[in-house]
Amino acid sequence: MQINSGDKVRFLNETGGGIVTRIIDAKTVMVLNDEDEFEIPSLKRNLVVIESASTGNSPQLKQSNSTSASFTSTKQSLFVEKEEVYAAFAPKESSTPSESPLELYLINDTNQIILYNFFDEKGNGLEGVTAGTLDPKSKILLAEYEIKELGELTCCQFQIIFYQQGKCTPKSPLNRTLKIQAVKFHKSSSYKDTAYFHQEVILHKLTGEIMEQKLEELSDKDFKQVIREKGKSEKAKPALKKNNSDNNIVEVDLHVNALIDSVTGLSNADILELQMNKFHEVLRQHQNDKGKKIVFIHGIGNGTLKQHVHSELKRKYKKHYEQDASFKEYGWGATMVTIR
Repeated sequence: MQINSGDKVRFLNETGGGIVTRIIDAKTVMVLNDEDEFEIPSLKRNLVVIESASTGNSPQLKQSNSTSASFTSTKQSLFVEKEEVYAAFAPKESSTPSESPLELYLINDTNQIILYNFFDEKGNGLEGVTAGTLDPKSKILLAEYEIKELGELTCCQFQIIFYQQGKCTPKSPLNRTLKIQAVKFHKSSSYKDTAYFHQEVILHKLTGEIMEQKLEELSDKDFKQVIREKGKSEKAKPALKKNNSDNNIVEVDLHVNALIDSVTGLSNADILELQMNKFHEVLRQHQNDKGKKIVFIHGIGNGTLKQHVHSELKRKYKKHYEQDASFKEYGWGATMVTIR
């Protein structure tokens, strides 16, 4: 049975009960205990609803409309009216942005219930994280990422269906993938004020123009050929991002999602080769630009790419000067090379 904020519940494994104050995730809710008036997290499977917040009646008495009752929601006003759905990376309370673990929230700023599936990818393909329903005008915590995990995170995927009981105009389902650039988590400029949080967050809009995913069935050989051809075509145009604060500094993001659109059909070795080819290409391009500073963004991850970058600098580019890039801007995820 669906459990909503405001429902009165009883504990199955112990005496007592309380009121559900908020939904933590697909499996857990926060309950205000009747006895001591403390909020405690409780698994949904260990609770039974004895009085629904929406009707004030015991759900066991509802028979003819039990199916629709499972979708009855309690609105939690966010004091905004935008009819949009967002994902937000928020630093944990009392933590400094760019230096703390991040909590990922799903925000339903619509007048309809949403049914969601959430997946993430950390280099080994998509993995299901959580699923559930979210009331109108409310938000829910989906996942928490430690500093190391942020460097490994490559994308997040959301599948969303909208539901509204009674007469309504149906919304089209969403299937949205967010490509993650880990370096943004370490930049204070990435965090903005919103109407949904007390602290600054990184906000991504999921609604609007629907992004349809077109999957091409290519063999490994065909896919690698596409990548090679794309690499050749991009040599003629600049692929480097200049740092606005210093025209003598060039940023090169070596994260695979910044180099190609998809990793389908590629092994870890193929990806590493692609990243290192980009690294060598940039150094060859600037080999005569004495004094030029190049920041290679390799991320934290398991350290494999960083180790290869440093190894090649010591082996093939000894004359250049290398150092850790600005911690304030990049954390531990970048190396700066000065051309000599």
